[in-house]
Amino acid sequence: MAPLLTEMPSDRLNALIKHPFHRENGERLVDFIRDLRQCNSAEDFVAFQRELLHATLAANLARAERSRVIKRLRKGQSLPADAPDLIVGDPHDLEDWRLESDVLERVARQLRSIGDAMAWRAFRYDRRYILTLRRNESPGPMTLSKEGTVHEIQFAEQQWREHGCFALLHDITNCLRIGDVTVFHDRNENEQDVLLYELKTNPRRRESAQLTRTRLAADALHTGGPLPGADKAVLVETGVPYATHLSALGDAFARAHQDGLKTMRVPGQRGLLALDIVAAGNRWGEQEATQQFHSSYTALLRRMRLTGQIIGFSSGDSAARNTMAPPWGIYPLQPAQCAGLIADVLVFSVTLSAGNFIEELRKTGLNANWVLPDGAEMGPAQPVVTVEGHGRRVTMARAGIEQLMLELTDLRAWADGMDQLLRKGTAGRQPWPYFIDEHKVWV
Repeated sequence: MAPLLTEMPSDRLNALIKHPFHRENGERLVDFIRDLRQCNSAEDFVAFQRELLHATLAANLARAERSRVIKRLRKGQSLPADAPDLIVGDPHDLEDWRLESDVLERVARQLRSIGDAMAWRAFRYDRRYILTLRRNESPGPMTLSKEGTVHEIQFAEQQWREHGCFALLHDITNCLRIGDVTVFHDRNENEQDVLLYELKTNPRRRESAQLTRTRLAADALHTGGPLPGADKAVLVETGVPYATHLSALGDAFARAHQDGLKTMRVPGQRGLLALDIVAAGNRWGEQEATQQFHSSYTALLRRMRLTGQIIGFSSGDSAARNTMAPPWGIYPLQPAQCAGLIADVLVFSVTLSAGNFIEELRKTGLNANWVLPDGAEMGPAQPVVTVEGHGRRVTMARAGIEQLMLELTDLRAWADGMDQLLRKGTAGRQPWPYFIDEHKVWV
């Protein structure tokens, strides 16, 4: 697995970000996001997916070629005669090949983030589909060496050729991990039929666990059945329109583009810091930019007068890693800003304190309590906040807090949704709430 950016020495990080493959893909991301926002018909989506598929397969093939060279050099063997050209560095240096492989891993993941944005738009920003179809392991890189990949591509082309329907390939995304293909039948401008397919390359093979998960997913979406998985989860509609303060993020990045970075307060006693790495580097240089970042962050915390445990989340190095989170490509920002977030040349962080957060929730009428012990790590399943009402209790873990932070969710809307969730109740089930009118938030 490629290392996280935070695990890299600064010289390797700079070499990765400035690598020609990474820079070229950053420019391509802007075009992809701009084109995706023009996708409205099945024909639009089919053409877009073909372009994204071509780029994805090329990136995964290029990385596989470099992995083959790395294995030979690690064993002390010579370069293979058909080795690809090393774009930067010494072709006999193992570390230079590893760097290029890591660059291509990031490129492929960035393209998957675009695939996620395509999925959210195709599902008309209905989060239920993402919450349901994410509940499986990743299938790994999409390559033509897999028999299933070829079969799925052929099926998608057949759906367009014979029925005029867009068939979304799940493996081109990170967030869709149940089923192989989703086919969209448009009834009219406002209604569509969504059909989930688990394709078999061998029709004589007995029913698989994958097919069972696909059926559970379909039941969860259409009849309210339990979600796939062992946690006995169920989707719950709050009936509350989703709302955010993401306009503040666009304003912060506009200022960061001019000044290098920008800090501001966001409703809900949250502190926002936006950093434009290129602009900051041009203004201060790398070392001073780092000092400016830390001093600005410290000043923000002082200005916010945060009390209790300090909790922060950052956008950094997260493209196509979190299957639950809306991809940066659909954020209500300029295409170049979305691409910057995907490529980590734009970064933002949101900070709050446990005490201030609970205070804000109680202002909305919720009986909320912070239950994460001091000094405890906020793991995926670690209880963080409990909310009680109407004789019931729900527990928030890391994912719920991260959503409130990185989506800058309006706390009043969220509290209203939690109140409805508590009213409805889900005895013996783990509730996964969803809001309505999300299409009004995302691009």
